[in-house]
Amino acid sequence: MKQTNAHMERQIMNKRKRVFSVQEKKNPKAVFAKRYVSHLVPALKKINMNKPSSQINSKSFEQTVKHEVDMALALSAQEFAWSRFLQHKLLSSPHEDPSYSSKILETSSCKQDGKEGAEIKKKLKELQKLVPGGEEMNMEEILSEVGSYIVCLELQMIVLKSLVQDNIS
Repeated sequence: MKQTNAHMERQIMNKRKRVFSVQEKKNPKAVFAKRYVSHLVPALKKINMNKPSSQINSKSFEQTVKHEVDMALALSAQEFAWSRFLQHKLLSSPHEDPSYSSKILETSSCKQDGKEGAEIKKKLKELQKLVPGGEEMNMEEILSEVGSYIVCLELQMIVLKSLVQDNIS
């Protein structure tokens, strides 16, 4: 088992060497991906070492993995408000009521009339549900955060696909 883990770790390290540029400070996507892997891989290893074999397909195992994937995302992009909100949410009690009062429509400086304004408000309301902490943000905040959130989700998918492909091969 230890040899298998060591082999997997070497594969991941080799993959990292292929994926990340030498000048990672100049490439924010590479910096994020490196941070993400550095948070995710140890968490997944810990889960793997602590799980009973009967738990592999259980709902709690899936929830634990999802929690660690989300936490790695939050820890890797702490410079964004959505990331800090996601981290707080993950660290909070699971019994906490996730309903939040919406501030986006009340604090919006965009004064729209008629159907167009109502449609924009409806779309912003939908958007704020998708971004962690979005329901706590005003229109300007949500619009500035959504781009970084989408980029980080895309990078998360690339890293996760890479990890899965490394495990398969």
